[in-house]
Amino acid sequence: MLIVIIIAVFASWGVGDMFSAGKTNVVAEVSGKNIYSEDYVNELRNGLQTKNYQNVSDAIKDNLHIQILNQLVAEKIFEIYAEEEKIIINDKTLSNFIKDIPEFSKNEKFSRTEYEKYLLKNQISSFSFETSFKKNLLKKLIVESQNLDSISTSYHTTRVKDYFEKKISISYINLEDLYEDVDITEKEILDYHKKKPSYSNELRSIKYAVINQNKEANQSSDLFFKNISDIENMVLSNRTFDDIATQFSLNIKKSDLFNKDGVIKNSLKATAFDRSIIQKSFYLNDQITSELIEVKGSFYLIGINEIVKKKPLILNDEVKKNIINKIKKTNINSKANFLINKIKEQNLFDQLISKKKKTVKQLDLKNRLEKNKTFSPNQIQQIFNLKKNELLVVKGPKNYLIKAIDTSYDRTKSNDEMDKLYERQVAMNFDEQIMQSFDKFLNNKYKVKINQKVLDRITNSF
Repeated sequence: MLIVIIIAVFASWGVGDMFSAGKTNVVAEVSGKNIYSEDYVNELRNGLQTKNYQNVSDAIKDNLHIQILNQLVAEKIFEIYAEEEKIIINDKTLSNFIKDIPEFSKNEKFSRTEYEKYLLKNQISSFSFETSFKKNLLKKLIVESQNLDSISTSYHTTRVKDYFEKKISISYINLEDLYEDVDITEKEILDYHKKKPSYSNELRSIKYAVINQNKEANQSSDLFFKNISDIENMVLSNRTFDDIATQFSLNIKKSDLFNKDGVIKNSLKATAFDRSIIQKSFYLNDQITSELIEVKGSFYLIGINEIVKKKPLILNDEVKKNIINKIKKTNINSKANFLINKIKEQNLFDQLISKKKKTVKQLDLKNRLEKNKTFSPNQIQQIFNLKKNELLVVKGPKNYLIKAIDTSYDRTKSNDEMDKLYERQVAMNFDEQIMQSFDKFLNNKYKVKINQKVLDRITNSF
């Protein structure tokens, strides 16, 4: 839980300039204790593999790289806190906890054979398992030391019961349907094009070298990966593509010009490069002049060969169509903001839909965990916060005006077993409040500094 909460305060960490230019092997510091780049890279690779990301950009959008860094920061905070509070897990204590794990027992006794089977099945060494287990055990002991016995009152239990058993019926309309009759004039199109001209796609050509283990020359795996590690360090030190290629006698090739979608200039064909190489090609700039990327077991060192900058497009029919769509989207967002300010006005919903009743839709939501094709889980939570006849504007890829027609509670779910679950939830809520206070204390006590330059380089190298 602490790891999740610590993510929320990431923006408050110190970033960037406090690190010396030569400190390329440290991604962050917690009260002067280092978090090393190698540990971050290993955890990030494990995270990509564990979560089965096919595309690194999807992982970045999901903030996996930030979650991994938060995990390492949280572990470092626990480590420092444990040292200060003299919370120690010695080898004997660790051994006793591991021997109590049911998966490692046979005939109600610890079995070394079952333990070894587990390690083989999960392809993990005993050292790695025991190190990870010790870290998690330390966190568990610290967290449990903060929790107090929580008392569940009937008031709080009723509130939790209402939260989970609430049902709601709504009417809603897409704001695009509500304001579809608004025409975009030629003057609006010309003004928009003048202020925000449309441009052609930027094109790039890269220099690249494919680096594989030279088995014909009997190159050992140790030597190969040492070279890869040396190249990676040179990339992190912002050495140029040409410098690195020369030092390691790499075979340099040059690509055709292609855009961000990987489409080759004057062609409908896509480049043969992996998507990750295409994306990294457009990250390169004067500060980041080279990247090392692993694709299906091969390593690619890339650098910029040529850049064709964006050019203003002539105002033809296709450009006009794109401008109209952009203006409409801007107008809808403005209307949504206007409605948010008017949301408490009586009869607002009925007045707005009076001529658009055919486009108004009805929806009955049986519980707040129900999946829906129209509304996201976060929007569902907003809808369930409504009282009868209240209005809500939800914004997103599509914007909706919503009215709560009726609310009720499904008491058919209530029974002794469910009541116990509700009481347990109340206790969890109290525990969460305690842990939030403890987390705030830790974040105020231990100062975190991020080496943003190294963090960006490592992230972009994947």
